[in-house]
Amino acid sequence: MAIQIPVVKGKTLSTEYWLGSLSFSAISKYVKLPENTDWDEVFGGKGEQEAQRKLNKARVNNEIVPYLLKSDDAFFSSLALILVPASGNPLKEGPDFKFIPITPDSKIGILEIDESIDMFPADGQHRTAAIIDALKQDRARMTSQEVPVVLLAYVDKDRLRQHFSDLNLNAKPVSQSMGYAFESRDPIVIITKRIMKDVALFDKRVNELSNSLARKSPDVITMGTLVQAHHILLEAIYGPKYKDAEEIASLRQLDPNEDRVGTVAEKLGDVWEVVVDNLPEWDRLMNGNVSARELREGDEAKNTTGYVFAFGLGWQAIATAAAALIKDERDDWSEDLAHCLRAVDWQKGGHWHGIAMVGDRVNNTGPGIKATAGYILRKGGLVAGPGEVGALVNAAPQDPS
Repeated sequence: MAIQIPVVKGKTLSTEYWLGSLSFSAISKYVKLPENTDWDEVFGGKGEQEAQRKLNKARVNNEIVPYLLKSDDAFFSSLALILVPASGNPLKEGPDFKFIPITPDSKIGILEIDESIDMFPADGQHRTAAIIDALKQDRARMTSQEVPVVLLAYVDKDRLRQHFSDLNLNAKPVSQSMGYAFESRDPIVIITKRIMKDVALFDKRVNELSNSLARKSPDVITMGTLVQAHHILLEAIYGPKYKDAEEIASLRQLDPNEDRVGTVAEKLGDVWEVVVDNLPEWDRLMNGNVSARELREGDEAKNTTGYVFAFGLGWQAIATAAAALIKDERDDWSEDLAHCLRAVDWQKGGHWHGIAMVGDRVNNTGPGIKATAGYILRKGGLVAGPGEVGALVNAAPQDPS
């Protein structure tokens, strides 16, 4: 029995395609993920160059599937599906598919596809995997949901690879910070938007356009970095399942100015208050006595080198150190954090080598963040041992100086 899909026929240069939509049920039935061994031969044989990157299952399970299951207004951009005959031969009109226009010359009609045809996701494998998993978790609700699709004919292996290259190399996703700036569902982002107004240092000084700060940027942090720091801190405050905590989950789609958002934001604001109060350079910036650029890059005329805390690594390392103190249920975590922050020589230099810096460059990586967090705690006199604080201190490299 043929699959029948209402479509619009189109053409870009020599490439013909059909625009339509498929139900989640049809996606689950007819689309095979790239990890399926049936594609080995299409890709060029097992062990040869593959036409698709590996599926990031953590991203699918932790981000995309919950987005589908929890959002009444969730929407996916179109999947690009290649129609591939089981024989591996080029798709042929007649035995493999038929386009039936509503009128003789119309581009609108019904695309009939033989059931033996497989669909390969040249673009959208993670969305496809999420659709399949969401269907398993809530079949009653998800079966009839639809996703837009672009259908392309399989010609040969080289053309399939070229389609994959075209769709992925030419796609330029927006920065994480810009994505967060437009996000209105995610409670953590909503809380972050409240913090951006409530904390004086962040007010009008958070970059919402890019994932990193340009050398001359007047901003002190990117929105992406601030959101990540809040994930770290909220996990410490509410536990590993912090996203499901009622106080946080109930903030979904609320206006950041709502009182309930402020209640949670205040707990994060307490952390940032300690940070700002104990790194006096931030006061100097807010008073107009120094620029954000100078805090990061230094000033040759003043013989200053800049400060590690002013970089994304510094923000996340401080958040990680604060989170460790909170997780260890220290009643005086704020005093401990303040003492640690004051004990560190934050100026860039050789004492940061192998911790926060490689040569004269701040090393903004996961291991660098963890090493810097442990270093902050160690300089504050905290010692290795059990618990979150002890683990970080134990893992931190010794002071090179």
